[in-house]
Amino acid sequence: MGFQVATDQPMGDGMPRWIEVRIPGGQTGLALFTPPGEEHRIGTFHSISFACDDVEKTHAALVERGVEFVQPPKKESWGTSAVFKDPDGNTFVLGS
Repeated sequence: MGFQVATDQPMGDGMPRWIEVRIPGGQTGLALFTPPGEEHRIGTFHSISFACDDVEKTHAALVERGVEFVQPPKKESWGTSAVFKDPDGNTFVLGS
């Protein structure tokens, strides 16, 4: 996806690590954290969408980088979207 790791540190006392990624040059971060007891959510659909100007072009670039898509770009009346998954199986939407 092109993210850079901004933070990767242990939280202590048996808690998982806190990982935060950012798009280079951007100020918005995305924290990757699973609270204890919520491990069942790993590998599921998440209501996070990533916006881009051109879904087809972005899809092609991400496939070239090895990102796995479970739904190729699909045009709808409201716009175009595609669904991809991360290495843990979590799925996210790419849309315009």
